[in-house]
Amino acid sequence: MFKKIFSIGILNYLRYFAKLQLKKNPKATLIGITGSSGKTSTRLGVVHVLKTRGLVKSSIHANSQSGISLNILGLTPKNYSIIDWFRLIILAPYQYFTFNEHFDFYVCEMGIDGPSIPNNMSYLLSIFKPNVGVVLNAGLSHAFAFDHLVKDNSPKRRPEKLVKLIAKEKMQLVKNISKHGVAIINVDQKELANEKHDIKARLITYGKSKKADLQILGHYKYLYQGTKYQMSPLDVYPESYEYTFAAVISVCAALAIPPSISIPILSTYRAAPGRLRIFTGLNQTTLIDSSYNASPSSMKENLIFLKKIAGSKKKIAVLGDMRELGSATKSIHKELAHWIMQNADEVVLFGSYVKEYTLPLLESSRFNVHHFAKMAELIKYLRFVAKPHAHILFKGSQNTIFLERAIEAMLANKNDIPLLCRRGPFWDKIRTQNP
Repeated sequence: MFKKIFSIGILNYLRYFAKLQLKKNPKATLIGITGSSGKTSTRLGVVHVLKTRGLVKSSIHANSQSGISLNILGLTPKNYSIIDWFRLIILAPYQYFTFNEHFDFYVCEMGIDGPSIPNNMSYLLSIFKPNVGVVLNAGLSHAFAFDHLVKDNSPKRRPEKLVKLIAKEKMQLVKNISKHGVAIINVDQKELANEKHDIKARLITYGKSKKADLQILGHYKYLYQGTKYQMSPLDVYPESYEYTFAAVISVCAALAIPPSISIPILSTYRAAPGRLRIFTGLNQTTLIDSSYNASPSSMKENLIFLKKIAGSKKKIAVLGDMRELGSATKSIHKELAHWIMQNADEVVLFGSYVKEYTLPLLESSRFNVHHFAKMAELIKYLRFVAKPHAHILFKGSQNTIFLERAIEAMLANKNDIPLLCRRGPFWDKIRTQNP
């Protein structure tokens, strides 16, 4: 209890100076983005367009109750130790008096970890209250924090009720925007559409629904205010990126940047590290790097993408656990086995959940599956099995998994290493602690 009170005290202290710091740019447009997946890709897409219109500040690796305040203050944790936190506490007032950063736009990811203070949306909004809010989706990420609120143990109903609660919490972002602002939601997800009541701001919806203000027509074609637009991305993306780009186009429209201007700029966007980048691997293999994190929806979609992009070439999936799913952990990892069999020729598993729940189902189906408990053993096997022109997907949660280690070992060009996720001394140390 004392630790929790102390932690909230520190958070409130940082919040105090962060709110003062924000007031230094009273005319700036604040943009908040939330969702169970796609926040970073959407943020980067918005930044990619807005930087052609003015100075843009962005919440890089900072979407939490502490990260947002520190980002506002221009502070970055070094190693999250007690000494490091004392350093940040001392620097907070100093930054307020000495750190002057002008920006026209501030694009901030807002990730909730639960329904209670300080992990919920209301606390994040007490730090950063946007003029434009975007709700991308709601899934089972961080479902463990909502588990206690659902008493129904039905395998079908329980996940649905959890997603509904998560959607309701995320929608607080747009419900708290004033009538002078803009609320943007993915209207295709019923859990979000059902929560759009009580929105006071101007509402822009996007999705494949004909009722959407910005309609996704497929193959990166969009319909907005009676005009059709075609986007031509530089890279190959799974279908979900049509929604990512639709969210970005909607934000730009809210800021009086029409699709005729935003779409050509957005067409030059490149994926963020660990979020579906493609590299050339050893022995002329194709490496699909989606190693930053994993949720059920993104895991399934990435496996479908592997099958699509590889065609008749060998398809190998290197998959880690999906973490923070709470009571859905067992059922989702069992379902993962079916997604694998439908889309891959072989799978290499890494993590305790996939070992306990996914591996037995694949073995009983006589699927080509391997599990490794040590990263060095996984890398050794990959180098052996990587035949010419094979396509290899890497996907897993970050907590103790860190599949970017395997990608680094498999890169044909070591100059590509800085393009992987989680770079720097802090993450180098964390990786060594998780063999």
